[in-house]
Amino acid sequence: MAPPAIITYSLHPTPTTPSHASHILRSAIEGIRAHLPLRNLHWKSSSRTSLRTIQEVDINLIDLGEASSIRDNNGSVLDAPLVNLCLVVCEDADVYKNQTRNFIRDWLSLLAARRTPHAPLIVLVNPPNIAEKTGKNVWGKDKGVLGKLKADFNIGKRDRCVQLNLPPPGISDPAAWPELINKLKESFVSAFDSAILEREDEVKRGEAQRVVVGWNFCTWFLLKESLAQSFESVNLNEDSLIIYEELEAAFIQIVREQNLSWFGRLGATGSKDDSLPILDTQVKPYRDLLRSSSISIFDFRVYLFARQGILLGKLGRITEVAKRGQWFVASLAKRLRENEADLANHFIESWTYTACMDVVEKCDHWSCIDRPNGDYSGLTAYESARSELLDIARIQVERLGVSVGHLPNEYPFQQPAPPQQSRSGDVLFEDPSETSQPPSPVKSNRPELSNPILLPAIASQADFIPLYRDLTIQAIEAYEKCNKRASAIRPKTDLVAVSLLNQDFEETYDLSRALAKECVDLRVWDPVLRYALRSALKAHDHLGKARDRSWGDLAVAYMRVCSGEKEGTEELRVVVDGLQKSQASWDVEGHKAFSLRVKGDETTLDGDEITLDADVTNSLDMSIEITEISIDLVNAAGESISFSVEGYVLEPGVNHIRLTSSTSTQGIYILQSATITLGQVNFVYYKAVEGSTFKVRRDETGVSARLRMPHDIKLDSDSMVVLEITSGKSDMQEVLLSLRSLNGEIRYMLGAATREGKRLDLNDQGEIVVGAIAIEEVVEIIIPYSGVPQGDSAQAYIALEYEANGKLREWVDTQKVNMSLPLTVNVQDFFRPQLQVPTLVHLLSHFTISSEETDSLRVQSVELKASEESEYAVEACRKEWNETIVVNPGQPLSCLFKIRRKESGDPSVALRMVIKYRNIEQEIRHSVAAAIRTLPPVSRAPVGRKIRPLLSVSSNWKAYLVGEPLSQLLRPALEDDIPDVESFCRALDAVEQPVWRSLEIPVDVPQRRLLTSIRITPRSTSGRGLIYQGQPLAMVISLSTSPLWMGLPTFLSDEEKNQKLVFDVQVNADDWLVLGKKKGCYTADPGKDEEQEVMLLPLRSGTLFLPTVSVQPLDTLTPPDASDKSQARSQVLCESFVENAAEVVRVLSAQKEVTALVPAALPAGIPARDWEDDHL
Repeated sequence: MAPPAIITYSLHPTPTTPSHASHILRSAIEGIRAHLPLRNLHWKSSSRTSLRTIQEVDINLIDLGEASSIRDNNGSVLDAPLVNLCLVVCEDADVYKNQTRNFIRDWLSLLAARRTPHAPLIVLVNPPNIAEKTGKNVWGKDKGVLGKLKADFNIGKRDRCVQLNLPPPGISDPAAWPELINKLKESFVSAFDSAILEREDEVKRGEAQRVVVGWNFCTWFLLKESLAQSFESVNLNEDSLIIYEELEAAFIQIVREQNLSWFGRLGATGSKDDSLPILDTQVKPYRDLLRSSSISIFDFRVYLFARQGILLGKLGRITEVAKRGQWFVASLAKRLRENEADLANHFIESWTYTACMDVVEKCDHWSCIDRPNGDYSGLTAYESARSELLDIARIQVERLGVSVGHLPNEYPFQQPAPPQQSRSGDVLFEDPSETSQPPSPVKSNRPELSNPILLPAIASQADFIPLYRDLTIQAIEAYEKCNKRASAIRPKTDLVAVSLLNQDFEETYDLSRALAKECVDLRVWDPVLRYALRSALKAHDHLGKARDRSWGDLAVAYMRVCSGEKEGTEELRVVVDGLQKSQASWDVEGHKAFSLRVKGDETTLDGDEITLDADVTNSLDMSIEITEISIDLVNAAGESISFSVEGYVLEPGVNHIRLTSSTSTQGIYILQSATITLGQVNFVYYKAVEGSTFKVRRDETGVSARLRMPHDIKLDSDSMVVLEITSGKSDMQEVLLSLRSLNGEIRYMLGAATREGKRLDLNDQGEIVVGAIAIEEVVEIIIPYSGVPQGDSAQAYIALEYEANGKLREWVDTQKVNMSLPLTVNVQDFFRPQLQVPTLVHLLSHFTISSEETDSLRVQSVELKASEESEYAVEACRKEWNETIVVNPGQPLSCLFKIRRKESGDPSVALRMVIKYRNIEQEIRHSVAAAIRTLPPVSRAPVGRKIRPLLSVSSNWKAYLVGEPLSQLLRPALEDDIPDVESFCRALDAVEQPVWRSLEIPVDVPQRRLLTSIRITPRSTSGRGLIYQGQPLAMVISLSTSPLWMGLPTFLSDEEKNQKLVFDVQVNADDWLVLGKKKGCYTADPGKDEEQEVMLLPLRSGTLFLPTVSVQPLDTLTPPDASDKSQARSQVLCESFVENAAEVVRVLSAQKEVTALVPAALPAGIPARDWEDDHL
């Protein structure tokens, strides 16, 4: 603590003997002391821009005779009295003139002789209860003794005089002291300002003489430090700290200039230098050493840092003290390391430990002091710096332990730092080789350590371990308190090592697992994680725990951190062997020990197997026997294929591996995942994000399966599909077939599957047991299905499992089968009599066959067949099909058949239409594929690339539809430089066309038809047979009924034999007008024609067509119940036609105007009266 400022006082009359005046002066002195220390002083210096407020100044009020007259320029300006008081008691002007004035003059002369900055203050003390006439005169000046004092001793505007009216004894009068105290403050500030300005001038003059011979840095340092001490004495700690920072900068400058002649050697060789606190300036006579210029660099740096640290502590900047302490300890320890040979053994570690712990202790003390401004915001940051200081101290103890053998010299413990050579770039300390001081010779009698805490620990491991453990725990707690989890990793690692050293395996197991988890969470420090996992595994083995999943997780994590490392192979071998023998099974994703990269972008064939090449990298520094390596590919439909290799030894580094697949498939696949299996542990690597695609190709000459519709389809039979299995070069044994629909509307009835007409069995998994298939054998499996797909096609997943060459194989594929018919058939039936025998009526059926949408078909034949049991005979309009006919959506095919009744046969047997056809696009693709297969393998791909775009557009092969050969159509698209082009074209012409498909459709012959032949004969009323417009014309309608197609397939009832019919004459309203009867009813009689006469009126002249007549049965019977389907089917229908429908009537123009009133029906819902009103 800085000494208080001195204020002296002198009394008149001199209190040598007890008197009334003496008592008054003593009371005044005691009253002044009662108002000390001085508070809230405001200092505005001319050398500073801002106003300083001095909160409080401790004052030592002493008699002038007690004050020393010796002036020390290296001391604080407050060491000499800044204010001198002269207290006088004088009530009479004569006494003042003869005694008091002379005393004051002698007092001022005495003060001037001391030659120190000061401020004299004369205090006129008025006794109590005496009314001193001290008022103002007419000119505003003081009267009485006070006026005379001011007139005699004031200099210019400086008022040196003030009066004090003492209150009566025992009475406190607050108003009596403020004037005196304020004047005292003003005098103090004035004297302080003068003293500071004078001292600053001395410092500037001293600094200006740096280049003068004889200038001493230590002397100048003390001179400038006196300013810092002066500021500190008046609690201007910020200004004091600035002075010390400027002094530190000046020291660094002389270091750079390599001018350290004012210092002794480096130092740090004292008997207690390693154990003295660094924030205490009283432990050594630092200022005395500076005065004698014998201070060492070590002591100077410690003293300078201590002064700065103490001031920062007073300012409450504790965090800055801690951070500066770290920097200071590190920099000074580095310099000491360069001269370690002159120091005590382990001196640097001992001094660093002492310094850090001293900074922590002092800062902890300062942090507990209440701050006047209530600002505790910096304490959180201080905790961070404090934890680092504790860790530095802990590391020093750790180095001591390693050096003396209490701790093993291995990771994670810190090895003793080797001596360092001085570098020219060091700006904090001089290079011994470049200074005036020669380097210190190595001494054999090195100093001894004195640290009372470290000496027992160095001597005994039993004392060392608790000390080191406690420091480590303190550092961990400090780090966790300020949430520096990453920084706490290192001391936690050392704590694990200590517990392992003490063979406390239970604690080691718990601490190391917690440490490993924290390292994983923070994603830091693989060496620490590796040590923690190794310690956990070692403790696990010593504790005899089972190698369960918990052990497996530790082992797998240890393998991860050992990736790329060249040490710890023995421990790693134990871990790997343990994983190979472990019975626990689990998946590990993205492990660093291995990596896999697939080579190329397509698979290759090795015999009848699909292979895939890959590079597997083993990052461990040891060979590992892998149980299995597998790679999974997946296509767009979600189907996967796996490539694998078993029992492979991975050497360190990159291993080239070929994997095979027992599954035969093809298509574009995406790399999904890769798995490396070690024992029961699967190291899985998901590769879908890479988006690598591969072309998987199967052996074209190997096993194949094709799902198709049957070549011969009967619409009235069950729906079926055919799976065609080709064995190729393989002798397939124990073949199992799995067929699964990928459309929800289709269901395959596997239980009804047949092979060569024999029903196949299903195994427990619901697979079809196909049996054996010989080499090059083609087997067709017929499978019924139910349902109709939403579109034309249905997708199905096909899987074949079989055994070939002693190995289990699988063939899978997803195929699309078109279940719709490529053509549409429409029929129109006409009943017409035979010309030679009018009573014999035949059925003419007109069939129209058209293709669907864009398909083109080649039709070989269309036949309408009647079985021998049938009652019908069919005669085709086209007798023979010598050539095929192309059918497309714009060009349908028409076929006409005549059906007649035979005398015997079953009328319920339907006719069957058989259409033989081929899809032209499939025909072209079949020919091209067959021709390509005849080419050498090297020529297939170039030809296929040229042909494929041409076949994708149907307009490119229109010429083929009209008979142009396919070779001439495709030849222009093939370049001459493509090999085997001519061979390909010749093969196209010679290729065998695919088989014809047939569609068999049941055709029902119309039954229960009552046929009526109608003839209309005009009968003119004029004698000349001319027909005129507007003249009535009689029409004779002759109705001839035939029951030939009526009575079957059921017998006629009595009501049906006497069927009553209704005829209806239907005319064109623009041509004819019916006069009289329009409809009529009659009873059908096959043996007699019915004649009816109607009257028609031609409405226009010209050629008019005859009206039409429709005949319908009169429903005299009860309508059939809708639920009785048999009765509804047996209902009689009428078929009628006009024999002379092609005849016309020629009508002549009327000879005179004809007016006719034609009644018309009113619109529905409109009354006749409203209609007439609106249209008259």
